[in-house]
Amino acid sequence: MGNFWEHRQVLKDKFDLIQINIGNMCNLTCTHCHIGASPKGDKNMDILTANKIIEKIEKLDIQTIEFTGGTPEMNESFLTFLTRLNKAGKNLVVRTSLTVLNDEKYKHFLEVYKKFNVKVIASLPSVFEDGTTQQRGAGVYDETIVLLKKLNDMGYGKGDLQLDLVYNPVGTYLPAPQAQLQQEYKTILKDKFDVEFNSLATIVNMPIKRFKFDLKKHNLLDEYMDTLKSKYNESTLCNVMCKRVLSIDYQGFIYDCDFNLALETRVKGYENTPFWEIDFNNFKPEISFDSHCYACTVNSGSSCHGEVIPNEKDEEASSCCSETSCSDEKVEEVSSCCVESSCSDDEAKCTEEFDAKDNAKEYYGEVLSSSEDLKTTACCTLDMIPKRVRDTLPYIVDEIKDKYYGCGSPMPLVLENQTMLDLGCGSGRDVYILSKLAGQSGFVHGIDMTENQINVAKKHQEAQTKRFEFCKVNTNFVHDYIENIDKHFEEESIDIVTSNCVINLLEDKRDILRKVFKLLKYGGEFYFSDVYSNRRLPEHIKKDKVLHGECLGGALYANDFVRFAIEAGFTEPRMVTSKEIEITDEKMKKIIGKTKFYSITYRLWKIEDLDSVCEDYGQFAIYKGGIKESELEFQLDSNHLFEINRPEHVCKNTADMLSKTRYKDYFEIIGNTDIHFGEFKGCATLANEYEKESENEKDLSCGCC
Repeated sequence: MGNFWEHRQVLKDKFDLIQINIGNMCNLTCTHCHIGASPKGDKNMDILTANKIIEKIEKLDIQTIEFTGGTPEMNESFLTFLTRLNKAGKNLVVRTSLTVLNDEKYKHFLEVYKKFNVKVIASLPSVFEDGTTQQRGAGVYDETIVLLKKLNDMGYGKGDLQLDLVYNPVGTYLPAPQAQLQQEYKTILKDKFDVEFNSLATIVNMPIKRFKFDLKKHNLLDEYMDTLKSKYNESTLCNVMCKRVLSIDYQGFIYDCDFNLALETRVKGYENTPFWEIDFNNFKPEISFDSHCYACTVNSGSSCHGEVIPNEKDEEASSCCSETSCSDEKVEEVSSCCVESSCSDDEAKCTEEFDAKDNAKEYYGEVLSSSEDLKTTACCTLDMIPKRVRDTLPYIVDEIKDKYYGCGSPMPLVLENQTMLDLGCGSGRDVYILSKLAGQSGFVHGIDMTENQINVAKKHQEAQTKRFEFCKVNTNFVHDYIENIDKHFEEESIDIVTSNCVINLLEDKRDILRKVFKLLKYGGEFYFSDVYSNRRLPEHIKKDKVLHGECLGGALYANDFVRFAIEAGFTEPRMVTSKEIEITDEKMKKIIGKTKFYSITYRLWKIEDLDSVCEDYGQFAIYKGGIKESELEFQLDSNHLFEINRPEHVCKNTADMLSKTRYKDYFEIIGNTDIHFGEFKGCATLANEYEKESENEKDLSCGCC
């Protein structure tokens, strides 16, 4: 497939914003800067050029004028621009390094901005010091926070004056959704520094100038370009920045955008015509595209003002391009909405040369670039992400989250001081979440077969330790197959083992269950989510590469799993949640037929002398409270809900799960095992049954009130 701009003509039919790049002088030398600005910048606008631009703008019906650079404050013409254009009634915007305003020579601009109601846009690539330092230099983070507080005191971000921030990834990954990052920024800056701002713009790093040089230096340019191209979104073309922005350089020549300006690619047909000599009454030049433009057309799009599509799944967005942006010549349409199975019609071919280890390694190491590339939700935990996890996620380094291929976090309660192991940890997201919840005295190991994933996890150990305000690292990462856990961990050394949709990728599920049982201390548990089926799968499903990579091909028949778990030593597996996985793709539905798949979270306890079935010894359990996020009630499993201070008749196994594990301090067990009253029929708590009845009543309501 060719480049997106081939066989089409996109016109700058109207622009409503003039962006003036006043020069490449800046007090900082940032690694991502597409202009290559620095304190030694020598391409700066003179006052003669500035006056000609001002005179032309005064005659145009364009209301918003934006200044960028470099940092505009260091240019001698900047104050003239602000004074005259404010008098002309224009809306003024400045993109500033911010830290330049700490300099005695430029600090007066703070009052100028307030006087002229200038909108301030400042770069802050991370709400944490490590990320900002990596991109903008030592000391910049602290200076930025000081100035943000000063701006807040002046009414910026907290009053009528507009203060926006800009996010650039500190690496080769793409930004998370803008709304998500904005909420994280607002929460953390408010909590840590009482700093407020209006909005956050996420910008994809542009593979030009300084950032491109760095990519080449580390042999990452091809990989980065492949990522951009693979995430190309046709719908973004309707709203790309170059359609509505006109950029002017320090000499007065015009460009489709600031990125083309950096590459000295002037507007077609106006290469030698300065801004003040152009007749804009019939101004519809063709926009110039090149490979760097893929950075503006990925996912929800990117621009100097952030995403260009509020919701990238908005189907209406793509329809406008054919009428307003492109020529009549049709563009080849490539559909990726269907999942292509790796099987041909001859199912026998699909069973040849299939290796589960190699397929999983290839799928998660090469085929996927982020969790968004998953073609189904089968690999996802369908439980709602608990608050303790949501509150921790903003503290996880962006690259770790970007390279995380799961979409859930199966994590039990009461993790303080525990030693844990996450199977198939990938980039380490869940390991770090667990480590935060375990606290400084807890410790979390992660093991994964994919080297580039483990390298990402290891890379950020020190940064995560600092973000959690721990004194020492409490994580460890192992690059190896999960099947080899017994080579890295001693028997009875782990309190909790977790995994999310990993066991189904392994061929010998019996073996891994036996090994996990041996690693666990007595009173420990294996708490994990996985995919199960309602029947044993035929070979053509098991060995389909896509179905296997998507966690369906390796799904274990639910009854077989229970049997294997018991054989391994987990006497009574307890189901926590279960939900059927909806398969919507027609090709996939045809392959799997009548088979149903379920996402199930289990907890398997290593406790001595559990009964094979629930037995009644007349025991009662009382939840005393005290567990965070479960102050009023505690859910042990799908059948056992404990309301605080309410005695519940329980079987011996349940009593042991509450009294011989880390939950023992939160429960009072009344009675012993001296007298046996027979089998415990219908093992469940009354609180749980009442909860189910209440939910059923809600489902049966007519909904008309």
